[in-house]
Amino acid sequence: MNMKGAIFDLDGTLIDSLFFWDRLWVKLGEKYLGNSEFRPGSVLEKAVRTVTFRDAAKLLHEEFGFGDPDEIYDLMHDFCIEIYRDEATFKPGAKELLDHMKSRGIRMCIASASMPDLLRAIFDRFGLDDYFPKIISCADVGKGKSHPDVFIAAETYMGTSREDTWVFEDSIVSLETAQKAGFKTVGVFDKHNFNLDRVPEVSTEYIGETDSLARLIEQIS
Repeated sequence: MNMKGAIFDLDGTLIDSLFFWDRLWVKLGEKYLGNSEFRPGSVLEKAVRTVTFRDAAKLLHEEFGFGDPDEIYDLMHDFCIEIYRDEATFKPGAKELLDHMKSRGIRMCIASASMPDLLRAIFDRFGLDDYFPKIISCADVGKGKSHPDVFIAAETYMGTSREDTWVFEDSIVSLETAQKAGFKTVGVFDKHNFNLDRVPEVSTEYIGETDSLARLIEQIS
């Protein structure tokens, strides 16, 4: 793996936190519909999970009419911080891989649909500032991960070339976007995501259900 730069998604890729969404639907359903079984359709859920919380709150309000966007955003924001602070963990091998990449002088950047202020809780808890001097949010570029803008912004920040820059993602939407833009990709299995059978198809390297990110250490060496 010829790698000079690495662009990492956070949730579901480096951090096991995507169970947040299953619990969020229960919270929203109970609060606004009196129905703990509430879940949006798969198309809307994919859209919601690849944009900022502000845009997600607007989509949910427009589709279901409950609450108002600011109220929904506040609920999502506060609950996410709670998950980051108390329950989220590293994905298998993630810390070992980050330590190795740092020792090799590989430039790294976070590209996330979450706002940087929201990610502060997980950065502080796990000392991620040691690895990532920069967080680039979809809000910074004005587009979600169905567009390549956030990955291109991260690449530009790192000053690496397209052929030497790898994108680490768990989302099929994000992986497809990165692949079409010419990045090499590392797909990471997460049971809480969509189209799991298709993730290997758009991954230059794939970390499966029983695999560890640390497996890549020898290949990077």
